[in-house]
Amino acid sequence: MATKHNLISRLTRIVELFQTMGETGLTFNELNSKLKSTFVDENHSISLRTFQRDIKDIQSSLKIKIIFDKKRKKYLLHNESLAEESKNSHLFTMESLKMLNIAQDVSNQDFIFIDKRKGTGLENYNTIKEAICLKKHLEFNYQKFDQYKADYRKLMPLALKESKNRWYVVGFEIKNGAKINVLKTFALDRINHCEATTEFVLKDVVDVQKHFNDYIGITTKPLEGFSEKTTVKIETSIEYGKYFSTLPIHPSQKTEIENGKTIISLQVIPTMELVSELLAHNHQIKIIEPEKMVQTVKQILSKNVKQYN
Repeated sequence: MATKHNLISRLTRIVELFQTMGETGLTFNELNSKLKSTFVDENHSISLRTFQRDIKDIQSSLKIKIIFDKKRKKYLLHNESLAEESKNSHLFTMESLKMLNIAQDVSNQDFIFIDKRKGTGLENYNTIKEAICLKKHLEFNYQKFDQYKADYRKLMPLALKESKNRWYVVGFEIKNGAKINVLKTFALDRINHCEATTEFVLKDVVDVQKHFNDYIGITTKPLEGFSEKTTVKIETSIEYGKYFSTLPIHPSQKTEIENGKTIISLQVIPTMELVSELLAHNHQIKIIEPEKMVQTVKQILSKNVKQYN
């Protein structure tokens, strides 16, 4: 009998194969052949009966439907599973499965090394997911870094957002029985005693993704002097510019080569989170526009130097 680890690994691989093949699909024999070649140390081939059971598990657990095309005599992802609006959900599910797969390996293998850091707060995921999907208030205690004790919070949760390997729940906070009409984010690793409670009704449609489109990360408080999207230009060497090609700062990023330098342009609303992101590159980069942002960075660097005088 397959272990839970092997089952998760197999289901993950089956979905990955069908996502890769797209509308081409796979016969059962083709799938089985690919499953055999996936694992070098174990035989993960399955019977047709087991595969049919896996299909049901994938549909019920992952909401991804694999169907059999009688004319072509092939299995393939159902069109709804390929739809644009479901990609993010499926991507999150697949990444979560992969991480669970890795977690299972960590205790048994000597080729995976994980930094020993504080938990991400994803232990509250099921409760937060329930609150978001069923439109229930989320009530929890929240421990800020600059406070000695946690505060009670009540939220109308709308979405989960990841930034720099940390997870946040996004929604409208309830204070004194009234909704505060400003989207707020709460880090999951600072949430305790989380509970989905009473149902709520949100009259207006809120596009959470669009809300963050013009910002870096999860901070939406603009730097002083900024209120609208502007062009931020950064100068770096051609060699270091390759780093930003593989790991873009923002989806709006554009790169040009001018006078032997890489010029990176962003269309964003400047925030302290953007400044922190850029300062992390030390002397490797130089902000050249806008001038107000250049002055802000100069002031920060000046304060840093004074600490060592």
